[in-house]
Amino acid sequence: MEFKRLRYKSLVWGLSALAFCSTSCKDFLDVDVYDQYSTEAVSSFDDCLLMTRPLYGGRLWTEYESKFAWCVNEGVPGVLYNVHQEEGALFLLSIGEDNPILKEGYTSLYSGVISTANQIIDKVSSLETSATLTKEQKDQVVAEARLFRAYAHFLATEYFGEAPLILNTAADLNDNVQVPRVSRRTLYAAIEKDLKYAEKKLAERPSDNWRVSKYSAKALLAKLYLTMGSCVADLPGAKYPFKVSESESKDYMKKAADLCTDVIKHSGAALTTHEDIFSSAGRNTPSTETIFAIYWPMGEYGEGSAYQSQMAPEEIWSPGSGWGGGKGISYTIYNSFNSKDARKKELCFFVDQEYTTISGERVYYGPKYSEYTEKNDHVKAGDEFLNGGQCLLNNVKKYIWGVNGTATNEKGMATDRRQDVIRLSDVYMMRAEANMALENLDVTAKLTVGVDDINKVLKAHDAPQLDESAIAFFDNMENMAIKDPVKFTVQTDEGAVEVDVPVENPMYHQLIRKDLVQQRRKEFAMEGQAWLDLKRFFYRDPAMAEKFMYQMDRGIQFSQSPEVEDNAMFQSEEGYARRQLVHDLNVILAGMYPDKDYTAGNEESPVNVESFIQNNQWYLPIPTSAKTYLQKDVQDLYNKVMDDKYPY
Repeated sequence: MEFKRLRYKSLVWGLSALAFCSTSCKDFLDVDVYDQYSTEAVSSFDDCLLMTRPLYGGRLWTEYESKFAWCVNEGVPGVLYNVHQEEGALFLLSIGEDNPILKEGYTSLYSGVISTANQIIDKVSSLETSATLTKEQKDQVVAEARLFRAYAHFLATEYFGEAPLILNTAADLNDNVQVPRVSRRTLYAAIEKDLKYAEKKLAERPSDNWRVSKYSAKALLAKLYLTMGSCVADLPGAKYPFKVSESESKDYMKKAADLCTDVIKHSGAALTTHEDIFSSAGRNTPSTETIFAIYWPMGEYGEGSAYQSQMAPEEIWSPGSGWGGGKGISYTIYNSFNSKDARKKELCFFVDQEYTTISGERVYYGPKYSEYTEKNDHVKAGDEFLNGGQCLLNNVKKYIWGVNGTATNEKGMATDRRQDVIRLSDVYMMRAEANMALENLDVTAKLTVGVDDINKVLKAHDAPQLDESAIAFFDNMENMAIKDPVKFTVQTDEGAVEVDVPVENPMYHQLIRKDLVQQRRKEFAMEGQAWLDLKRFFYRDPAMAEKFMYQMDRGIQFSQSPEVEDNAMFQSEEGYARRQLVHDLNVILAGMYPDKDYTAGNEESPVNVESFIQNNQWYLPIPTSAKTYLQKDVQDLYNKVMDDKYPY
């Protein structure tokens, strides 16, 4: 049965929704329950499996996926260039607790996924065993729900730090209007317990191949241990800091590496090309690399995925809507792809390539389109390609199914798709990272361990393999050779002034980062990994993570060059305009003209790296609306979790 056929409506029992929450709990843990079941109505294993379907995609994940996932996971780490309103504020590191996108993600995780998982766990655990529902089958369904609960809590703590831990939604909402934020140690302990249970109880080979398996739990557990093992630095801001000793770090890293090896050897997953992973033909079924995925069904608004509409440059790539014209892969990633790297073609649009629209029309974009069309019949180009809009050359292509001319949903904002949470390439790279940390926790140390695993991924994806025998987790580029200062012409009250921007940031000069940080950013761009990778970096070495934030070039976009008189004639990438490095220019201009304010009314907003770091926004602010339902003090309830006495 294809996952796309599922619908979030009352199923065969025709039961009405149950109300678990009073209206006073809106915005925090209140949940619109789309499919609710009484214990009397559920009697078989198949009935129980139906209950878990909403966890895999659709309404529970909608608000998280529609904007939060890519604004935070890709925007804050500088993978996705986007300067539009609240979305762009996160890319520009202007992060406020009143940003509505933060609320959407927060409530989706807690009101949607965690609340529903808890209800399933409670209901299924209370059922009597029978010939059609054995204890092992009950345990498997509970394990599915506990895996999703663990994943949602893991995301919550990596986004918000000291966050709520909700293991009993009904009790919380009936008896506790306010719940505590708990320490990361408490959250990690609960997540580990859920995942260990799932690892033990889930099937190795589920009857539905899109369902989570024992190896899904193992891979998530490896990600958890890799994260916990990275927590070796003193971090600011937490009431209960989570820090492990070097020996504890090695224990966690060894567990992560061993779990990864288990998944690689026994899961049955196999590396394949990016063309295969992201092909439209397999958009709603697992690829050979899929270890754990979320699946959106095609349907009404809020059921299917909004991603295609949000990212497609125009409607010619996405039925009904395409709002991705101003979004593109950031320069420091785009520029790091070798021209022979096949992954670039799947990741984004770029010149001298042919694409196919949802209507099946072939289009070509590039400086030689006239010559190209003479040799290829029925190919549109020039203005017809981007409709003369404000689109970027490096618009996102990954997961934009319309590019292959196969999109079938005409409603928009509700397409079907698979979103891999963990695929086999991630498992190989996690093992590389764990083994590197086992040898040396210094993020700048160049190591030979891990190179083989990374190269296996690169080779499978038709990407150039590492040309060095050793690789560092992070290359600190401060001492690398640099070019002359960047020159900009800016308008001042005294007229045009040429300004030299000193080369304090070598990434401004197109140096190609080759470290593990960049290898992961290239491999998993637009797959929701960059924020989690950045947090592990921060846990290991905050000072170097801060340097990395400064070294990301967020100031360039590829767009139509204003110097071109004929808008139908697009230039090559080299001819496209760069955004001003606004912050640096403002600092320089302030020194040149101390009596003038060159920050107010600037056409481009600055990148607020300093405020991000000074305000410790490595942990996002919990949305204002949620704080009403949170106790003021953070609590460490680790022992209660371990003793199975956690009250919330």
